[in-house]
Amino acid sequence: MARVFVYDGREFPDPDPKLAVDEVRKQLAEFFPELANADTREDQRAEDTVVTFTKRIGTKGRRRSRDVVAVLRRVPARRLRIFDLAADLLDGDGELDADRAAARQPELNLALAEARAYARATQQATEALRQLPAR
Repeated sequence: MARVFVYDGREFPDPDPKLAVDEVRKQLAEFFPELANADTREDQRAEDTVVTFTKRIGTKGRRRSRDVVAVLRRVPARRLRIFDLAADLLDGDGELDADRAAARQPELNLALAEARAYARATQQATEALRQLPAR
């Protein structure tokens, strides 16, 4: 029985069947910060368990000034899986193999989320550095 994780209408692969659902939610929160306090619902779909994460709606408090070091630490220092996945999905002519891409849609969703989180964290770090006083 496999687990499928769903957020925002997209399916994501199970990163490790040994992990608890809450641990998977925390991992996905690296890419989708709004999942830090998300609601979780589990349903059965044939042989699979579908775990759906839904962000909670609440009020935001007063925004604090950014700690530049904390912002910089949120920029992941890793090779993004989108590059390896793209290499796997291109045929010999450099064209996307649509059948392979469709079969690996959950992996694509996760790779895209990771790339977007990386871009968002990099942009935040850039903005925080721009706001530092000149010396």
